[in-house]
Amino acid sequence: MNQERRTRLALPLLALSLLLVAALVSAADVEITETIPLPECHCLDWIRVNTSVRGQATASLILDEAKWGTPSPAQVVSQHWDWPLTDAQWADAVKLKGEGKREDVKFDLWLPDGVANFRGIVVMSGHGSGETLYKHPELRKLARELHLAIFKFVGNPMQRGFWPRSLLDERLAAFAAQAQHPELNRAPLFLYGHSNGTGFSALYPAVEGTRVWAWVSMRPGTTFQVYQPKAAQVPGLIIFGEDDPFFARPSREQNMGVVEAMRQKQGALWSYAVEPKTGHGPGEKTWPFVFSFLRHSFAARVPADADPRQGPVKLTVLSPATGQLGQNWKVTPGGYQNLPVTPFIASPNTSSWLLNPAFAADWQAFQRQGQLSK
Repeated sequence: MNQERRTRLALPLLALSLLLVAALVSAADVEITETIPLPECHCLDWIRVNTSVRGQATASLILDEAKWGTPSPAQVVSQHWDWPLTDAQWADAVKLKGEGKREDVKFDLWLPDGVANFRGIVVMSGHGSGETLYKHPELRKLARELHLAIFKFVGNPMQRGFWPRSLLDERLAAFAAQAQHPELNRAPLFLYGHSNGTGFSALYPAVEGTRVWAWVSMRPGTTFQVYQPKAAQVPGLIIFGEDDPFFARPSREQNMGVVEAMRQKQGALWSYAVEPKTGHGPGEKTWPFVFSFLRHSFAARVPADADPRQGPVKLTVLSPATGQLGQNWKVTPGGYQNLPVTPFIASPNTSSWLLNPAFAADWQAFQRQGQLSK
């Protein structure tokens, strides 16, 4: 073979190799990381100390004192996380008190390859188990299937909840621009918070509920954070650990009672589960239950033809009658329990509201054996 012929054959092979390399590069998952110093005036601890929300001790109690005992003044205040605080009032407090010291907040966005249009975003506080969830292979597999992005933040000004709520929207818009996926600026959200990360996952839907399709509180550090009447119609799931010391403080009955009060007083489209024989952290048996809720709530709330490239997605408003009711876990006898599920009835009740029969079956399996049936 002469030199000229070898050259003619080599050029197409070289071009093909370059195309293959380019395809492999373009097919790679995308991860963008950014660290920004933010002032402590954004965090909920600062809010409670420096704004009018700390004066709520005289407000009516969420739980009946005759049933739950007379709480201390500190406990009375802790019962009220439904804060009538506007962004303007927060800004006025910052001007008066100062913004405080700055600390780094790290943001991470993960995008599965091959997705042209992202239909939603799983957003989590990295506090506690959020770091594990962000990297969980089953969540990333689900994200590929449903065309979801995954977004995480960690750092004291935000990880336990933050003000104003627009802070998250601003960061999502910035990452949408970096990723060249403008639909991320409008895509609906699924929220996750562990322990005091509930200060994010439960409080955000009370202000921005039109964008949130569902949310999870995992082992809430302060269950009164969950009492958010304005978020009642956004499907929520609260998961307690039976042996979690936070669940026992001041009592298991009182922590469950906060969710039951939301069900009875507000008709909240919420359920709770108690994971037997576990503490403050979720384990590998917990995640499939979370993913079941994510999947079923996405199907129920995000219309199949929704396209955030065309503008904000109008989420489906759920009728309580489409769900089922699950009998709540009992402190005695504790442990694994076979809890019955019944059709929905309109009268006020404290039973867990379950999205649909399929999710109800997973909820039952989780309460009966601590994991989903395979």
